[in-house]
Amino acid sequence: MKFTDASLVPYVNAYAMALPLMIRNIFKDVSMDTSKFSINIVSEGVPHVLKVEDIGVYALKLIECHAMRIVDLTKLSEEKIAII
Repeated sequence: MKFTDASLVPYVNAYAMALPLMIRNIFKDVSMDTSKFSINIVSEGVPHVLKVEDIGVYALKLIECHAMRIVDLTKLSEEKIAII
């Protein structure tokens, strides 16, 4: 199944509603707004995985790149992911 931005919206919305409540349950002593988070799906310039099983590796690499302020993600590809 190929995922598109439109097909991901219901899944993203579920997380957007659940995350504030989960965070509130962890930080019970903190008063916080539990309204739905605003989440944007960014697909341009972000590499896509061919197999859904590989999403974890890509997620970690994207987090690494973000932490190191790397904005050029062209090196993240199926062929190159193992050597990065």
